[in-house]
Amino acid sequence: MRRGFTLIELLVVIAIIAVLIAMLLPALGRARQSGTTLKDLSNVRQLETAHTMYYGDYDEEFIDAGLPHGGVYDKDDVLDAWPVTLEAYCGGPVALRSPGDRSRYWPIAEGGQCEGMSLATFIELAEGGLAPDAADLCRWTSYGLNNFTTRSADPFIWDAAKGKALGPWDALRYIPRPSATAHFLLMTEGGEEASEEFARSDHVHAEDWGEPEGAPEQWPKNAAKECETNAFGGAWGSWDAQSNYGFLDGHAATRHFRDVFTNRLDNNFFPDVAH
Repeated sequence: MRRGFTLIELLVVIAIIAVLIAMLLPALGRARQSGTTLKDLSNVRQLETAHTMYYGDYDEEFIDAGLPHGGVYDKDDVLDAWPVTLEAYCGGPVALRSPGDRSRYWPIAEGGQCEGMSLATFIELAEGGLAPDAADLCRWTSYGLNNFTTRSADPFIWDAAKGKALGPWDALRYIPRPSATAHFLLMTEGGEEASEEFARSDHVHAEDWGEPEGAPEQWPKNAAKECETNAFGGAWGSWDAQSNYGFLDGHAATRHFRDVFTNRLDNNFFPDVAH
């Protein structure tokens, strides 16, 4: 006579399956995050590769930022910005969106909540002879530039000993250590603690991250308000936050924030101190 499962046996089987699922889910989650990190890293590497070709054609001059955060700008600023100028060097559309980017500031048509214009719409109107308002732009890129390497957002750093401003750093010939100087990074997605203005911008202001002096617990928070330092691990605004960074020699790497920033005079963003 064929005997079926007893209730106890069935419960034991269900319990074993539940335990196996509980063991597998974290591993699947880690594998999914690892895949997202690697795909994003590939995007950053492609951007840096395109950038090396760009400055090879322009006497070593770097691409520029074009969308100030809360500042005054017009259509020419946007049309001169790096997502536009770099497209010819990418062999196709520029990889502007990180696979993990869920910012609400993307246009509605692209899965966000912003009712303004996408970059594509802005360019279409501008090239059609119209004058669209750049202030109506939604988020147009997950990636941004280290502002030290730009012309339009170059920080003013005064060297009292030399009696002059430092820089510029907008061309390869001005960079002492390209392999140690961060270039592309992930812009903040915005949120309660982060900045909406930087979520719609295309560069950060790394010279402000080390302020105020003597308050190291605040420095990673300053950076996290502008860029997504914990895109791929760690807590928001922490030294253990982990993200992807591109460097001026063309390589890209996943780094904890503590690995790229120690203080305002020891980091991978200020070209004169990058090491």
